[in-house]
Amino acid sequence: MATRCWTPECTEDELLVAMIAVKRAFQSQDMWADPGTFPVMHLLAAHGPSRQAPLAEALGLDASTVSRHVRALVEQGWVSASRDPHDGRATVLSITEQGSAHLTERLRTQRATLQAATAHLSEQERTELVRLLRKLAAALAAQKENA
Repeated sequence: MATRCWTPECTEDELLVAMIAVKRAFQSQDMWADPGTFPVMHLLAAHGPSRQAPLAEALGLDASTVSRHVRALVEQGWVSASRDPHDGRATVLSITEQGSAHLTERLRTQRATLQAATAHLSEQERTELVRLLRKLAAALAAQKENA
């Protein structure tokens, strides 16, 4: 008896399959040894130094996951960990100059990848894609907060 392959049954199934395909394709570019480190570096670069707990909360990740990412980033020299001057028991994480340069270079590479991948879209379509992805991300974040 032949096994039936799964097929999307609704738009949401198709969206999930498409999002997974985009994630896989983007990760196959091998831009980050550990893709989970990008959000940590980006948040530190965008918002400045942070303790690990607020960083984990902002990223929607558990502390152990963030700790693993931070450890790898510190080993690479891209993030520094220093004692909090207000509470010596706590550690403050900051992106280093080397980390900032690395992040900038990776963002340039990713920008070029996305420009090439979206070259067939009009400016209006790219703008609409960004708008819809932001709307989806906000709705998913709101669902998580209300759960």
